[in-house]
Amino acid sequence: MKNKIFPISMAVLWGTVFYNSCHDLTLGVCMGICMGIAFGLFN
Repeated sequence: MKNKIFPISMAVLWGTVFYNSCHDLTLGVCMGICMGIAFGLFN
């Protein structure tokens, strides 16, 4: 479980960053997940 906390927190961080820049919650969450996948955090 401990190795899953970092990827989830990074996805939340990126989601927050994109939400604040785009002012769209759905886009922020999707971009946060996509950034996590792009950097290979969810494997």
